[in-house]
Amino acid sequence: MTTPAVKLTIIVERLLKPQVEALMQEAGLAGWSIFPGGGRGTHGVHRAQAAQLVREFAIVKFEVVLRDRAKADALAQRLTQEVMAEQPGVVWIESVEVLRSSKF
Repeated sequence: MTTPAVKLTIIVERLLKPQVEALMQEAGLAGWSIFPGGGRGTHGVHRAQAAQLVREFAIVKFEVVLRDRAKADALAQRLTQEVMAEQPGVVWIESVEVLRSSKF
């Protein structure tokens, strides 16, 4: 049996990782996953595999699954207004179905 939930995805430069994690902790989230990232966007190319001259400019992708859509919306708002106001980044929310709903 699956349970409806939402997945919040956040892509930012690595130097913003502490701020993103602090907001997620303040929001009371129990856990999240972080992945190294790469790609191309309005701020240029971010190479996932190449050596970085400045490691903090590499990008990371956070994923967190929540059962509370209002909490995800509030966190997304804070991220875009407080963390990404002057920095590159993207946030999106999507509907998902989870197994083991007790974990969320």
